[in-house]
Amino acid sequence: MELQFKRLSDNRKVDLISYVSEYLKQNPETEVYVGCDSQVHGRWTDFGMVIVLHKNKAGGHVLYATSRVERIRDKFIRLWTEVEHSINLAAHLSASSIPIKFVDVDLNPDPRWGSNTVLRSAMGYIEAMGFTPRCKPDAVSASYVADKICK
Repeated sequence: MELQFKRLSDNRKVDLISYVSEYLKQNPETEVYVGCDSQVHGRWTDFGMVIVLHKNKAGGHVLYATSRVERIRDKFIRLWTEVEHSINLAAHLSASSIPIKFVDVDLNPDPRWGSNTVLRSAMGYIEAMGFTPRCKPDAVSASYVADKICK
């Protein structure tokens, strides 16, 4: 995976697979959540991809990466790209024997919201890839953490 991940706590770059593997060895009760969100800023669409290493009530340790592409004008395509980024990241980690608890998507189950048009397809796709999906309001890594990263 070509993205450069950093720790949220101090913005230090990390070697993703070795860092997460070592973290899980030292903290075996940790669950891994993956998520992505995007924001349009003028001519650009910014994506924030996150890995949340969640330790029960102790909170989470966050790794993140960002990417920028020319503005994606079509909302469906932008939201679907978020889903693809999340799945690709989860697959990358999983291929290195890192267990993924949830793939979080910043999509709303309420039909009044535009992201609802992508929800069913996204949930099915994530499940078909062998991961457990979560959406709003439970999708912590996408709805809250990745949202802050890409703003």
